[in-house]
Amino acid sequence: MTQPLFEQLSTQLNFLLLSQRQMILVAAFAVAISTFAKNIKKFYISYLSLMLLVYSLAVGITAAVDFNQYINDIKEDSPPLEEDELRLVNRSKKWIYFSYVQIFIIIILVLVFVRIRNLT
Repeated sequence: MTQPLFEQLSTQLNFLLLSQRQMILVAAFAVAISTFAKNIKKFYISYLSLMLLVYSLAVGITAAVDFNQYINDIKEDSPPLEEDELRLVNRSKKWIYFSYVQIFIIIILVLVFVRIRNLT
């Protein structure tokens, strides 16, 4: 296995995992702001919560697309990969599915948020 591939892949995977963490933290902060807005009866503050949820989605989608593009570039544009390199790339690609699940959960959260705000 070539060391530069391992280092590049590690960097890209760390970026994806940090983006997943940022998605969760921003979404949790958005839920806290939404609860705060409801408790103090200030509807306009709840828009900040919605904007944070949309930002969280944007971060997650961008990171997932970038990581997926990086994996595809490695498989298509690089010289033929050795067997252990290909296994490493395929194992790393599985992490993107966690991003997709988090994106889906935040989309559900946005839909619930919008539905609740329309009812009240």
